[in-house]
Amino acid sequence: MGNKKENDHCGSRNFEEKEEKIVELTKNSVQIAYPIYWEGLNLVKDVINLLIDDATNCPDDSRKKFSMAYLILINRSVQHIESIRLLTERGLYGDSFVIMRSLMSDLSMMQYLHFHPELLDLFLNEKQEDYQTNKKFTKAFSEGAVEIDLVSRGATPFGSAFKTLSKASHASAFGSQLYGSRGDKDGQYHLNYGPKFQPEKALMLIDIVTSSHYDLVTIVLWHRYHAKEEIETEAWDKVKDDLRKLKDKVGVLKDAAKETIKVLWPELTKEKL
Repeated sequence: MGNKKENDHCGSRNFEEKEEKIVELTKNSVQIAYPIYWEGLNLVKDVINLLIDDATNCPDDSRKKFSMAYLILINRSVQHIESIRLLTERGLYGDSFVIMRSLMSDLSMMQYLHFHPELLDLFLNEKQEDYQTNKKFTKAFSEGAVEIDLVSRGATPFGSAFKTLSKASHASAFGSQLYGSRGDKDGQYHLNYGPKFQPEKALMLIDIVTSSHYDLVTIVLWHRYHAKEEIETEAWDKVKDDLRKLKDKVGVLKDAAKETIKVLWPELTKEKL
């Protein structure tokens, strides 16, 4: 099975060798992002430690619940971000887009819970069958409910970008394009039956996940400030200082990702990314 058959329609069968080459190419192509990525991840870990302290020791019950809810969502988010990085490094971009959609949902839910503290108990005490059988839960936490609420507050959590990413999770002809590679003609794409290095997708995805650490920490600080929770301690001051240092570095990467998106999906540039 490991033998190469260069004339096969599906290309080389040696996925292991191909993966090693793609990892090397990707890391060389986006090497500027890695120090920022690890810096951002360590900042998120600092925030996790502070939230764990709050969830464990804070006498304010509401604050403990918010810290616990955010820890649950950050647990998902950190694994989503790491999964996207690992898949992108290996030229497996389609599932990276699927996971990106889930990451966007995490960030939106963190914002949504800020505006609805009355839903914290329902969120924290969810049972396996609640989404199918508990109408109150479904009404409160459906994507439609979250979208309507956040849009009414001026946010656009599930715009065109989210809907395009959603296509990647469906067994559809359009969704399969996110697993393929662009052809020479407008609207043309090639099917990929294995990993394939595509520098424009690698740049865009690595840039986006690198900036996602900044987004996570920003949402936590934004919530704590507006909820009048403690952020004036020495430990939180360090988080704020580190976030400011990270901001400029992340800004350069975000701009690069936006330019890449304009080339890959010009229809998405009609809305603010």
